[in-house]
Amino acid sequence: MPDIRRFDGILQPASAFFGAVVAGLLLMAPLDLGWSNDAPLELDLLVMNMPRAAAAGGMFAVIAAALAVALGRRTAWIVSFGSATVLAADHLWNMRSALSGTLITVNYIDAIFGGILLGALAVAVFGKPIATGAYLLGAVVSITIGDLTALPAPGAESRTLIEWASSGTPPLWMILATAVLLACGALGERVDPAADPAENADLPIGPILAALLLVGATAFSTDWYVRHADTVPQTVLAVGVTVLAAFGAALLLPGRDGVLVLLAVAVTNSGSSIFTVPRPDWSAPLPIIAVAIGWYAGRRRHLPWAVFAGTGALAVFAAGTSGSAHHAMLIPLIGITGLGFLMGYCFAGHTPRNAPSMVVALAALVVPCLVIAVRGSGFGRVAYSPRWYRDPSSITSAAPGWVALAVTVGCAAGLALLYRWRPADHLPKRPSTQLSASA
Repeated sequence: MPDIRRFDGILQPASAFFGAVVAGLLLMAPLDLGWSNDAPLELDLLVMNMPRAAAAGGMFAVIAAALAVALGRRTAWIVSFGSATVLAADHLWNMRSALSGTLITVNYIDAIFGGILLGALAVAVFGKPIATGAYLLGAVVSITIGDLTALPAPGAESRTLIEWASSGTPPLWMILATAVLLACGALGERVDPAADPAENADLPIGPILAALLLVGATAFSTDWYVRHADTVPQTVLAVGVTVLAAFGAALLLPGRDGVLVLLAVAVTNSGSSIFTVPRPDWSAPLPIIAVAIGWYAGRRRHLPWAVFAGTGALAVFAAGTSGSAHHAMLIPLIGITGLGFLMGYCFAGHTPRNAPSMVVALAALVVPCLVIAVRGSGFGRVAYSPRWYRDPSSITSAAPGWVALAVTVGCAAGLALLYRWRPADHLPKRPSTQLSASA
């Protein structure tokens, strides 16, 4: 067998990037609408179940990361490869045989195994700077693309470039190529007998509890919100639950790992408040370029308070332009560019000391947030529109922007408390498995 270790410098970052891209797209972007034959009932059920599937995927991602820490890096590579193989087989099996109800099942399989891939791969590459950076960049780019997905126009014979790029992603060839890359990563770990510092570690319970609190509270509060009248007291209560869940999750993580969770909650709510359509085909690369610029800026100098300033400004911008967003192309372009920059900047400069903590922050991005529930409260579901999960083409209220601003202020207050209760001088000098199974 050829010595795969000679190519680790290329294979591992490539595996990390494409594995994270596949996982992020499967958690966020829609399935190919061609599978459904435009069956209204099936599409309706799919839209209703997508938030629950995303929440399940986020939870499985954190559990997979925690188990991979206890079982070791080689196991993490094997689980990542196995998940990609299951996803490839599922898409090959269902591509031409979609019947009533199949889309919902495929979506849950995509979300769960995409989550497992996202969590296990984080542990597989964690501690290797280039591979970890490639993993985070791939996850952030794919989640940003999925968050900006638009529904193709009803009855349209051809899709725009943006609709084509974001619908039915990722393509099958990418899943198959990712499985091959992950197989090489797994083989590389198998032929490398070097001691694994993660081997025989205690199961980190803290991140699992943090994910249970954050994902559970978010899923419950958003579902409750859309089933009741969106009055001011109920909105205040939902904002309070969102902020308290984020702060509680941050406290359950070791040291200051929870900083990234608070930032992610603020970013995802503000990002969901912006208007993304109409925008021209040439703008498709714009959010990706913005993510890269934000990533570079975050690597150069990262200020958590700058993230909150940016999310607050984005929320105010969304609220202030809600009346004219669908008539001025410049407004969506500014919104998607600002979101891309904040996503890259947020995750570039504050990598947690533990892989599961990093996955908890990513889970905060994929689970449908309160602002999406505010958008969908008029038609009783956690979605941007009655016809599709992520197509904010008909909502013109300023309420999502103001709710996002309130969440940003609450998360900023939580960060101030976290900094006060956990001074930097008292942080552990090495990664901790705080709240482990042996505690």
